[in-house]
Amino acid sequence: MNEVDSKYDLKSLLEKYRVVIPLIQRDYAQGRTDIRTTEVRRKLLIDINSALINKETVPLDLNFIYGKSYNGNFIPLDGQQRLTTLFLVYLYAFRGSDDCRFLRNFSYETRDSSKQFFMSLYEHRLEIFTQSLNPSEVIKDAAWFADSWKLDPTIQGVLVTLDSIPKYFDSKFNYDFVLSSSEERKVIFNFLDIDELGSEDELYIKLNSRGRPLTDFENFKARFISRVSELDYKLANDIALKLDTKWTDVIWELNKDKFDTNFLNIFEISLINNLDSLDYSKRDNWTSTISFEDIKLEHVQLIVTVLDFLSDEEFPEVKSILERTIVNKSLKDRVYFHVISKYLEHSGTILDDKFDAWYRIFRNLIENSEIDSQDPYERAINGINEQIFHTSNLLQFLSENNRITGFSREQVDEEIEKAKLITTNSSFAELIYTAEKHSYFSGQIRSSFYFASDDSPSEKMRVIASYWEKINRIFEGGKVRHGILLRTTLLSYGDYTLSIESYKTLCQDDPNESSSTPSLKRLFSMKNKFVKMLLDEIDISVSIQSEYTRIIQKNMSSIDMKDWRYPFIYYYNAMFKRMSSTQYRLKAPSWDGRPEEMLLIPNKNSRARNFDIHLIALGEKLKEYKIYSRYESEPGLNTTERILYVSGVYEVRFNRDYFSFKKIDEDTNYNLNESPASFLKLAEYLKKSISGV
Repeated sequence: MNEVDSKYDLKSLLEKYRVVIPLIQRDYAQGRTDIRTTEVRRKLLIDINSALINKETVPLDLNFIYGKSYNGNFIPLDGQQRLTTLFLVYLYAFRGSDDCRFLRNFSYETRDSSKQFFMSLYEHRLEIFTQSLNPSEVIKDAAWFADSWKLDPTIQGVLVTLDSIPKYFDSKFNYDFVLSSSEERKVIFNFLDIDELGSEDELYIKLNSRGRPLTDFENFKARFISRVSELDYKLANDIALKLDTKWTDVIWELNKDKFDTNFLNIFEISLINNLDSLDYSKRDNWTSTISFEDIKLEHVQLIVTVLDFLSDEEFPEVKSILERTIVNKSLKDRVYFHVISKYLEHSGTILDDKFDAWYRIFRNLIENSEIDSQDPYERAINGINEQIFHTSNLLQFLSENNRITGFSREQVDEEIEKAKLITTNSSFAELIYTAEKHSYFSGQIRSSFYFASDDSPSEKMRVIASYWEKINRIFEGGKVRHGILLRTTLLSYGDYTLSIESYKTLCQDDPNESSSTPSLKRLFSMKNKFVKMLLDEIDISVSIQSEYTRIIQKNMSSIDMKDWRYPFIYYYNAMFKRMSSTQYRLKAPSWDGRPEEMLLIPNKNSRARNFDIHLIALGEKLKEYKIYSRYESEPGLNTTERILYVSGVYEVRFNRDYFSFKKIDEDTNYNLNESPASFLKLAEYLKKSISGV
């Protein structure tokens, strides 16, 4: 295929290929908010809009898009940013059209979160662009938007661009009509398949020998070596040689298509982690803002140590962790880089059991702490720095009740407790280290620590082993088993919900939670009394599912029918279906003269329609009697207009702690003689009334 000179627009490209942004590619960068990128994005959107609206304007040529094609897929190696921005424009243009299935052929596979997000954008394009709010506000408030996506830089960049598009485009213009034309393409580019140019290595050499301006890395490298020359001329020569030889080989093998980026990443992470003058929040333009005079010899030596370590063949597992941090550059990855690099700097590159203890403890702390912004990131970095003199004895240090700052207090407490157990009796080590490998809990195992402080070591070991065996069955294979039943079983013991803002949550599954979405992992880590009751009672020698059912049935008789838990548990499947699995939120409305009641919140907040648990249960019971009912509610929390319409005859409300009902064509409200009235008794009454029996 020879398509060097072929002109395409996005529609024609996506009709021919499935465009896949691969795992190895960088994140979407045209949505960054620095001054330079903002101006680039503004100009590009204005140019695209002008080309589409003005009939007399020549087509906008976006230059070369090159990459590899195979089996109907096209993987861009250059042009990813332009293609992504163009795709977002097309989403806006075809927001009200169904004639755009070709857009399904555009996919990000840099992360699972990015892939799912782009699919959701296509599916919900109409609602995203047809409200008065900014697209990002609509998206973030949608039930399908996961809080964890807030940490994905590609998604955050897309949200910025989506907010920008309506500012520069005319909402009344039929962009979809123009972009659907196959005869007059208005936004075009040249398509280039690199298979026509030989190997990828050859392509790289060709592209970098065509008079292109020096890359950011090449500019940085020259200035960095100049600074090192001022500190140590011999070291500068050594670094210059390694940068062009063995270090280059390492980074090239890591990902040749992102060679410059990854090489620059090592310097960025190392310097931002160690220089007072560099702020993580200013990372986008760090090469232009860095003061090279602030770079000291120790900073240079740390970078040399890391690159030399990566060049060696020893310790491949640790090497792979470092490589991951260089490529991903998330906040947690940056902290992992610091943990390893500071150990290498202070204790050398021979990694023994001392490193294992150092890394294990900090791995547990990193994985179980919220490190999602500048402040917790800085605290974590400083916390590691404070322990530099304990690289060889961190386990013993913790066992003496010393603390590590900068990480989750609860996880630090757990690491102290585990250190005491391990140093008191080495038999604990195997049990604890094995449990820490559980992929759901990621080093957090205090959910099994239900022992007394004065218990003997043997009794503590028995208790941990017993509880952990049960927890391991409940969360088998790194995920919760029968999660709906598990939550229902816990509810049968009591209200186990966790508070988040003004809401209650039944806890989501995903252990990689944010502060706004507590997970079952957090619930189990809190030594919740209802969790303990479950662990004490459940028999894992039989089916977990049957045990949940048995416990629920046993506990139901002790729950008051006016308690929201009773109708919720009775029809738990119907209840859970009405809530987002990423939230599982409840909220109790309250105002003068009305006690707290519990509502199902379908999304993140209670501004939309919510569901009265008692009315939903009544509707489900009537369904069993083959009596039709329809639930309706005004939006918001504090409305009294939550009504179940029954068979076109009755209106039913739940007031305070009882049901009130009336015939639709009458004004008089009734309630059963007993208060609170059970939805079971009311369903029976309505059945008899409607059937005339």
